[in-house]
Order: sequence, then structure tokens, then C-alpha cells
Amino acid sequence: MIIQLALRNSLRNRGRLLLSTFAIAVASMLLVYATGQIGGVRQALVRGMTDSLTGHLLVKPKEAPREFFDASSGRRMHLIDAAQLQDVLARLRALEAVEAAAPRLRFSALIGNGEDSTPALIMAVDPAAEAKVTTDLAAILPTLAKHPQGALVSRHLVEKTGIAVGNEILVLTETPSEVFNGRPYDIKGHADSPVLIDEYMNAMFLVNIDRARKMIYVDDVATEIAVRVRPEWRDRLDDVQRHIAAALSPAERDYLGVYTYAEVASAVGSVGRIATGIAAIQVGTVLFIMLIIVLIITRMGLHERRTEIGMLMSLGMTRARLAGLFLAEVVFKVVVGYGIGLAIAMLMLAGLREAGGMRAATLVEQYMNGGKIMMPVIDPFHIAAGFVLVTAAAVAVTFISCWKAGAQDAVELLAARK
Repeated sequence: MIIQLALRNSLRNRGRLLLSTFAIAVASMLLVYATGQIGGVRQALVRGMTDSLTGHLLVKPKEAPREFFDASSGRRMHLIDAAQLQDVLARLRALEAVEAAAPRLRFSALIGNGEDSTPALIMAVDPAAEAKVTTDLAAILPTLAKHPQGALVSRHLVEKTGIAVGNEILVLTETPSEVFNGRPYDIKGHADSPVLIDEYMNAMFLVNIDRARKMIYVDDVATEIAVRVRPEWRDRLDDVQRHIAAALSPAERDYLGVYTYAEVASAVGSVGRIATGIAAIQVGTVLFIMLIIVLIITRMGLHERRTEIGMLMSLGMTRARLAGLFLAEVVFKVVVGYGIGLAIAMLMLAGLREAGGMRAATLVEQYMNGGKIMMPVIDPFHIAAGFVLVTAAAVAVTFISCWKAGAQDAVELLAARK
């Protein structure tokens, strides 16, 4: 009976129904569109990090520093030995979820000339394998393959030291055997990946792994293995971690750990928190606006229907039933309004994707995704969560207002007839 009465009351005053539905549809559209944009920012963030010298996952010794950007010296390097490295690489590349895997040798060094030097992070890579893992660097990595004696440096390092392409520079580092050694390198080019190298890894020196092994007197070893995951598995990195761990032998699992990029890069975690904060502000703002809209509309409706409320109370309707009646009306309007808003937002997001995405609008977003194109994400879970939030907020505001209205005297409400 309550539901039938609620539907009748909603349809009886079409002007009020249209106003309420329109307001909820606008708020819902903004909410769904905002979550789609937030999903795009997060996706661009992940893409920027995983394409630019991190990989989706890292397999590395557990005793090694967890922080990816920690440039420990050669003497403190924790190495994957040659026999283990090739065996693990073969098993990783055979996994269904793995698109590519590449060995790396990472350590710190001093670079400079006879007058000045500066600390730098040496990232020694196999150019052919690395190009499949860090696709942002794929275009420049052949430089290392063609010129194994040369190196690529970050743009920041060029500006800081004054070195340029064609210069010869001396690289000094400790070795695992505690010998301090140096090698001259020809600067063959710049590594201009938009986010990681310039912002987080600004003192970056990219070299061929074979040359680096000779420099620190080791053979066929690595400090880590970078793993790129196939697109269909990238939303299930936890599952991929477990699959990789299962592919390791018990002895290897005692020594090696499998980590996501966020677990080995505090800078990535900081940017992730910024993205979460932006998401909370956007969604919170939309919900706040929606609460105000629902509150105003509910207050207006209750004020206009004081006589009706008085009549219902005089006929014996309790406060609980009265609140249930108005809640049923609000839920009906929310379902209709959210459905309309969802349809409009989905069309807008689909149109944005069809148009090729969007570039970050704010400086913070530009910083997070390196100016890449963001493709909005249509996430059914977030859409359902949005509906629950909208409904819960509308029900809470309506219930409080109706419960207060039900506390008034029925005679006074009837006397308020217009």
C-alpha cells in the first residue's frame, strides 16, 4: 500500500517529479562522469609508471632495499646469480600472464669529468628485452644496442652537469668485490621519458648491461627482473604476483620476492595518494551538492504538503509509516533520476573515448600522468557504488526531515491549508 501510494503521489504532481528527477539526474551524471575521469587519471598514472622504467612487477632479492629508486652502491648489491637468472627468466616468459621480462643491473656511481662529478643511478639493461617491458623507452633503447660503449642520460642530468651528446664522461663505482673502478662512456643520447626520469629519477644514467657487468667485474647477473603483464591481466596484478611466486622453486622463494611498482617506489605511492585525494574531493563535492539539492527539494515538498501530512496523521498514519511513504517516493525518484543521469554520463564518457580521450586539465594531473592522453574508465563497480551513495544520502536527508515533520501536531498542519 505504501509503495502504491508513493507512486500515485509522485505521478500526481508532475512538476515536482520532474524537478526532483532532473536535480538527481544532474547530480548522478556528475558523479558517474567524475568517477570515469578519476579512473582515467589512475589508469594514466599506472601506464606512465609501468611504461617508464618500472615494469608492472619486479622480481628481486628480498634482502635488497625495497625502494626502487634507492641507488645502493655496488658493494651492497644483492644479486641474482647467472644460473638462477636465466632459469627464472625462462619460466617467467612462459607464464600466460607475462608479456615480457627483462634483467637489470642497478647500482650507484659518480659521473663527471676531471673537474666535477655528481652521484647518479646506473640502470644497466638488455636493450632488446627492456624495450618490450618499458615501452616509453623503446624508441631510444636501440641506441644502446648499436653503441654498447655509449650511454643515455636524463635531461635533468644533462642540465645539471653540462654534459652533452658526443661527450665522453667518466663513470666511477664500487664493485661487489669492494674494488673502486671507473669506465669512460660516450654520451649517445637523452632519455626523455615524461615522468619517471625527469621527475623521480632525475640523476639517471642508462647503459648496456654487458658493459656494466664488465665495469663492476660480474658475469651474467642482475639485481632484478622487470616484468610486463599482458593487458588482460593488468587489473589482476595480485593474481599475477601469486602465479609468479608459484613458478619459483622453494629455494628461490626464500631469496626472491615479487613486488608491484607501488611496493618498490615511494614516489609512486605519493602520487597515488594525490590521485586518491583528488578523487575524494571530486566525489565528495558532487555528493555534497546532491545532498543540498535533495534537502532543498525535500523541504519544499514537505512544506507544500503540510495539509496532506496532517490528513494522513489524522487518519492514524504513524511517524514511521509517514517516513516510509516519503522514503518510497524519494527512492522512486532516485532510481529514475540516477538512471537518466547514468545514461547521459555513459554517453558522454563513450563519446570522450571515441574522440581519443583527454589531456590532463590541471597541473597536478599533468604531473601525475606526464601529459599523456587519459581515457575515461567505465567501471560497473563504481557506478553501482555511486547509486548506493546517492540513494543512501537521499534517504538519510529525507528520513530526518520526515521524522521531524511527523512530530508536529496534526491539527496545526491542517490549519496550515493554503
